Amino acid sequence: ACHCRRPRGAAARRPRRRPPGWRRLAARTRTGAVLQRSTMTEGGIQDLRPRERRGIVYDKWPFRLDIAVEYQDWILICSCLFVVFLWTLPCLCGRLQNSCSRAFANWVYTRLHVFYWTLVYVTLFMIMFTIGILPDWSADDFADYSKRAMFWTLDRMVKIITSLSILFGFYLVFKFRERVLVAAGMEHITVFSWKINDPLGFRSKLRPVEVYIWKVDNLRSGNGKVLKANDIFIECHLGQNQPMRTRVHNNAGQGCIIKESFQLNIDENEPSQLMTMLLKDQSILATHELARLTLSTAELCGIEDQTGKRRTNFTYSVDHFVPLGLSPQGQVWIAVAPVDDIEDAKAFDDGSLACGC
Repeated sequence: ACHCRRPRGAAARRPRRRPPGWRRLAARTRTGAVLQRSTMTEGGIQDLRPRERRGIVYDKWPFRLDIAVEYQDWILICSCLFVVFLWTLPCLCGRLQNSCSRAFANWVYTRLHVFYWTLVYVTLFMIMFTIGILPDWSADDFADYSKRAMFWTLDRMVKIITSLSILFGFYLVFKFRERVLVAAGMEHITVFSWKINDPLGFRSKLRPVEVYIWKVDNLRSGNGKVLKANDIFIECHLGQNQPMRTRVHNNAGQGCIIKESFQLNIDENEPSQLMTMLLKDQSILATHELARLTLSTAELCGIEDQTGKRRTNFTYSVDHFVPLGLSPQGQVWIAVAPVDDIEDAKAFDDGSLACGC
């Protein structure tokens, strides 16, 4: 006697669970079964060799792409991405500045209802046509995978929102990086001496100039300096140049005569690049900023036009320098002159020949 009993009640009516993607798996199994039945040899031995794909076939109208399943999946994914691109086309064209995008944005924003209703039919036609020419895909499989993708996205929505928030934070830091550096007091420091034009072959148009510093005056006292005068030195930062410093002038007080110069490379292709000149006070353990001067490359070139032509009879006097105000207090006298590398090279060669004789 058989002791097995069939389940009754709710257990008997409970449907059997099917694994995810069973329709696509069944479609592949049915295709494989048909292929296996058609590849039986005369002796009844099954031929398990992989089926040779036939490429474009015309067994159904208009045609079908009998290619590997992976390529069919990529074709469908690209079609879906192209549809998403069409739906976001008005927003993208509204942000672009070329004439074609502006003209299309002006035209479509007055006919959005017509554009999107037309796009609904275009989307249905493209998806149905793509599924129709792919033999291993069907409308049920596409709906099933779309539903699974939506559920997968909802299950991981918290992680996705967290990741997007982190990326948005990095975007804000990059967009307002200049203000962040100003708040941190590091706007004059160059961290990466690299530009995007360097690997592309577009080299910067660098030109050397020489900055002369005559004197500073009307400076405030350094922090904590009660019984001692300021020990002043100047530090200069500009783009990819290394920081340049003058010597320390001990017991200078609120002003002193500097009479020093240093050479810098300026990039004429970036007129907004800033040169920061820091006037600092040297103490026992650290240095403290007394004042600063910020000039752009365009302003440096303007000062060069005023003072560079006076280099023939150059002297440290009022006629050859320009006074500039410091922030928050003080004044510095500077001059900028061009550097002729050809003359320096000739002078070096003449000196070498003279030494050789």
